[in-house]
Amino acid sequence: MLRFSALTSAIALVFAAPAFADTAPAPDSTTLQTVVVTGSNIKRTDTAGPNPVQVVTREQIEQTGKSTLTDVLRSLSANAGNSYDEQYTGSFAAGSASIGLRGLSPKNTLVLVNGYRVANFGFALNTQDTFVDLNALPISAVERIEVLKDGASAVYGSDAIAGVVNIILRRNFEGVGIGGAFGTATQGGLDEKKANLLAGIGNLERDGWNVLFGLDLLKRDRLDADERAYTRSGDFRDRAGGRLAGWSTAGGNWLANPRQPVPFAPCPTGSELRPYSDFGSTLPGNACAFNAQPFKTLQPGAERLQASLSATKTFGDRLELFADVLYSHNQADQIFSAPLTVGPGLRAYNPATGTLVDIPAVLPVGHPNNSTGAPLPFEYSFFDIGPRLKDNTQVFYRVLAGARGTTERWDWEVAAETSQSEQREYVDNFIDRYAFEQILRDGSYNFLDPASTPGALEALRLQTKRPGWYQLDAASIKASTSFLDLPAGPIGFAWGAEVRRESLDARTSAQVLSGTELRPAINIVDGERRVSAAYAEFSVPLHRTLELQVAGRGDHYDDFGNAFSPKVALRWQPLDALLLRGSFSRGFRAPSLPEIAQGQTISYGSVVDPFDPLAPGGSRGVTNLRTGNPNLEAERSKNYNVGVVWAPDADTSVGVDVYRIEQDNLIKPDNAQFIVNNPDLFPGRVQRDAQGRIQIITNQYANQGELETSGIDLDISRTFRTEGWGTVTLAGSWSHLLTFKQPLVAGQAPVEGAGNNRLGALPRTRGTTSLAWALGDWQSTLSLQYIAGYDQRVATQTSNPGLNDRIKAYHQLDLYVAYTGLPKTTLSLSVQNLTDKDPPFDPAGGSNGFDITQYNLRGTFVSLGAKYRF
Repeated sequence: MLRFSALTSAIALVFAAPAFADTAPAPDSTTLQTVVVTGSNIKRTDTAGPNPVQVVTREQIEQTGKSTLTDVLRSLSANAGNSYDEQYTGSFAAGSASIGLRGLSPKNTLVLVNGYRVANFGFALNTQDTFVDLNALPISAVERIEVLKDGASAVYGSDAIAGVVNIILRRNFEGVGIGGAFGTATQGGLDEKKANLLAGIGNLERDGWNVLFGLDLLKRDRLDADERAYTRSGDFRDRAGGRLAGWSTAGGNWLANPRQPVPFAPCPTGSELRPYSDFGSTLPGNACAFNAQPFKTLQPGAERLQASLSATKTFGDRLELFADVLYSHNQADQIFSAPLTVGPGLRAYNPATGTLVDIPAVLPVGHPNNSTGAPLPFEYSFFDIGPRLKDNTQVFYRVLAGARGTTERWDWEVAAETSQSEQREYVDNFIDRYAFEQILRDGSYNFLDPASTPGALEALRLQTKRPGWYQLDAASIKASTSFLDLPAGPIGFAWGAEVRRESLDARTSAQVLSGTELRPAINIVDGERRVSAAYAEFSVPLHRTLELQVAGRGDHYDDFGNAFSPKVALRWQPLDALLLRGSFSRGFRAPSLPEIAQGQTISYGSVVDPFDPLAPGGSRGVTNLRTGNPNLEAERSKNYNVGVVWAPDADTSVGVDVYRIEQDNLIKPDNAQFIVNNPDLFPGRVQRDAQGRIQIITNQYANQGELETSGIDLDISRTFRTEGWGTVTLAGSWSHLLTFKQPLVAGQAPVEGAGNNRLGALPRTRGTTSLAWALGDWQSTLSLQYIAGYDQRVATQTSNPGLNDRIKAYHQLDLYVAYTGLPKTTLSLSVQNLTDKDPPFDPAGGSNGFDITQYNLRGTFVSLGAKYRF
């Protein structure tokens, strides 16, 4: 069961994402303790405040059967899209996972641990988004997760526009608990082992102190594209809009005349001769091509160690000291790409100019492999070097200490923390530019028989290391009280202040900066900012059934300026069974450090070029150059939320919330496809070679106008209690996206993204319905996850009419069963994707054939687990 905190403390709501099973406790006559719920700093006896908060308990997390906190959070229906997990193997932030509520980017969702910030990942997602890596956080030590699905800039700051995910860790645990599980995919190629330990000594009520240690270990195999029937062939031409997406043209073609390519020798081992038309090209003749799927990783292998240590000491009823340490060491390994193919458009970094320089792939006259008597352009794939490999290592920590206490009138809390996420990205089997130029000059590498020149082959091989850091240091103070007794009760008041320093130092390898690496990818960001803030909040009881919340926050960023964020909310409970609430707030998002700081990005992508002289309207690979913009304005936002919850009894509840978010001055780079389609509007932004083919597109972050999104959340729960047949709970949690609009470039009209993939895949409806059954020592939950279909609106539809087809809806069944009949022991079985359902085919997914922000290709995954409490 997932309680939806919109009711009184006696009402429980089931949120199945996937399924949770529990029963709602009936209210008792005891005095309820005051608590602080995410979204407010004012303590209250009723957790049902004016803000929509979902609470996922520890038991509910266990009953999902999911292995990681990442999988639990990303299954929430409010996680609509535009956030990525480690399936995004081509990312500058490979191996990480994020959450972006409401379809907004992860930089708009604030992730807290015990109510305090943690350091962001040391590399930016999509070169601009800063985010907390969910893979760095433990799961076994979590007590509950509170998800605020409303804007909270007035309370927490600029990165809470879409909402807040507050992960609360366990405290006051006494004893030792151990657990472990082994899981495997029925299709093979994906085994997973995990173990956890939780050990605590001392009791706060009895001894006045507690120390708690948690440890999570996980090892998961790598899953490559050739290990799944769905992606193995790389040939999707039997599906609407499908292409030979998993294949690449290989070396083996001399291109003295690009319009008449002539094979100079049999195709290299592992490749075959195929017509250019297979790849959507109008070029005549054939090309040596190979299936690149064996060189693509669907999900990286992972080795994770995540530890937590907390200590609490009380001094009577008035003072408590607390401290906690989080630490994780995560490693992710993957095949980054197929062996490098050299040919036209080959480049390296020029440290003198900070731009790229062309590296000709031309055999000179006299080269042993050139018998033409003239310089000979060529393409060649270095199969003997092997696939390009990537290994990402992250070391994350947070150390926090503080004190909280009470006086005659005030509750107060002070804390200070330091947190860092350090990244090291190692790559292997790249190509040394200077060695490449050398073998062209002296003929020391035999392109027709590489094995005969092993020395030159090894000289070409290049290994590099890319470092990155994100550092956070912060201190805060907050206090709350009540005053001025009104007829309906006293006014609640809270205030607080905080200061923090954030720095991001994302570098690139020495080999790239020296111009040594061929075809380099660069995302360099070096920025630092200091933020200070103060906020205040009032809770005013206008009537015994009506409560008014008013809050305001002022922030100062030393690299951008000042902003004020107000909020007003109403909570009305005219009947015990009926709650109505509404809120309005204004917020802002300061430009992220990658967006505003000095830095440079070189990345690679593809566009449809209607002006290509050889293949007009065909897909064309391009190099993207992008820089930060110190003149950016902050994004401003307005959040609206209206909700109603009806609970006629403790076993039934229905909740509906309608939200709307408006962002102005949206920060994005211009859309590359729009630039290509409208060259007159962007003079000088597209660079073409002597033949007129696109080579480079230059870009910069800009304020691009307004984003508008709105939708509806629906949560329903009904529990049936029987004599002799146990307890059955039917529950559902759904989100429906009404609109999602934003412009593609500054100055243009917004486009609609809801229900299509024009702005990333954004299905209109997603949710989970569950059936939970508890009888004696047995618990089971069967849940059905649903993701609606969506329309194709990607830019490449001009060259591929099949892309206009609709992507099908997706259904997935998950099963969890647990047995507690043995003393102090729980045995469990989890089956994710019970019917082995493949993701719906999406030609815009490239060689994956599906959208990685919505689905995965693990297939049926079965896990057996056990835990024991000493």
